[in-house]
Amino acid sequence: MATDGDRPEIRILVESERLSLTHGSLRGGERVTGSHVHQHTEAFYVLEGELAFTLGAECETVTLRAGGFAAVPPGIAHSYGTAGDQPARWIVIHAPDSGFAGFMRGRVDGVQREWDIAPVPPGGGLTAEHAIVSTSH
Repeated sequence: MATDGDRPEIRILVESERLSLTHGSLRGGERVTGSHVHQHTEAFYVLEGELAFTLGAECETVTLRAGGFAAVPPGIAHSYGTAGDQPARWIVIHAPDSGFAGFMRGRVDGVQREWDIAPVPPGGGLTAEHAIVSTSH
């Protein structure tokens, strides 16, 4: 499933009520999304290139290279995009799915669908230390 313009290309690999697994890719120097929170866990595994994440109430910046992993539990503000000018590819896990796969299909079909995404709460939500981050060696 491709999206238009400077948006990431997203392919749904697995979809069930309990989780979705998607493959994303984006050219260098682009943001995927602004800061937001979920009531579910969102996890990322970088396959190629680099992704820069902003995590937590303190807006900690973490860059993950291929082989890097980040799990963002509910209530942690996060945003991400490619780091530098090179493209990146990654896997995203939403557990549970919380409507993500349907939301992505709706974007392609031009239909707005609700899912578990919310603005950052006053005070910024939980701190970055609640995320699990493993950089590649």
